[in-house]
Amino acid sequence: MEKKVNLRRVSIVVFIVLLLAVVILFSGPRTREEKKEIILVSKVIDSSNDFWSAFVQGAEMAAKEYGVNLKVMGPNTELKYEEQGTMIEEAVRQRPNAIALVPSSFTETQKYAKKIEEAGIPLVIVDSFMEEEMGSCVVATDNVEAGRKMGRYILDNFKNISSIGVVGHVKGVSTAMEREQGLREGLGKFESKVADVVFCDSDYRKAYLVTKEMLEKYPDMNVIVGLNEYSSVGAARAVNDLGLKGTVRMIGFDSSIKEVEYLEDGTFEAMVVQKPLNMGYLCIEKTVQLLKKEKIPKVVDSGSVLITKDTMYTEENQKLLFPF
Repeated sequence: MEKKVNLRRVSIVVFIVLLLAVVILFSGPRTREEKKEIILVSKVIDSSNDFWSAFVQGAEMAAKEYGVNLKVMGPNTELKYEEQGTMIEEAVRQRPNAIALVPSSFTETQKYAKKIEEAGIPLVIVDSFMEEEMGSCVVATDNVEAGRKMGRYILDNFKNISSIGVVGHVKGVSTAMEREQGLREGLGKFESKVADVVFCDSDYRKAYLVTKEMLEKYPDMNVIVGLNEYSSVGAARAVNDLGLKGTVRMIGFDSSIKEVEYLEDGTFEAMVVQKPLNMGYLCIEKTVQLLKKEKIPKVVDSGSVLITKDTMYTEENQKLLFPF
């Protein structure tokens, strides 16, 4: 009887020891998977520009959702492609898991982007293309189609066009070239009415000045098209200051509080709105999927919509005009 009791006690002790071992094994410190590091090198960091502010916001939202560490860097104007190049080199030195790049120049950024690929760092291109195809994926607005939307609207709704002026942002940047191409395609029979294309270097003040100069040079000009927020807002200020609102009909591009005001008061008859929040989110989402070895498309269109005063108050368009 005593032997049975002792055996029972031994069995209980062994069970307890094994149970404690299991508890210690599973409750002790566990190695956590290290967060992936992604560096986003933007074309510009400009808090005064609603497009770029929404773009960064979208990227940060995706980084939080997918649990990655995101570092954002970029020059303070779109023209500083050499400064951006230095930032790209610094990003490569930091050896992140991946880099998302918004090229400042169609030609000049390419040599820096090659350094990313030479270092074996996965690369996603955002917003703009470069001369050579690079990166595993491009997340961007279909800018040719966005331009076509502007041209088609003019073709379908405008009559008695004397001449058309185009205010672009940065000469030689793929977004400017593609939007102009699409605009000309969409204009159809009115394409020959394009009298001049000027550039503002993505500066509100310069857009204002070059628009005034263009209107002085072509006094019969009665249509002006802006190809981004800087060019659209600067051109609109010039038209209003010259007392030409209504006489010069305008189409804008992108959306900001000021541009929405211009649409409401009739300075703009329409504007093509990109989806910068969506673009920022998708660029990080696709970068994460790339790191997970998932299959991703070569090109991802982040979308655009043409909005008029009559359609600006729909629920869907309100979300685009006020993404925050």
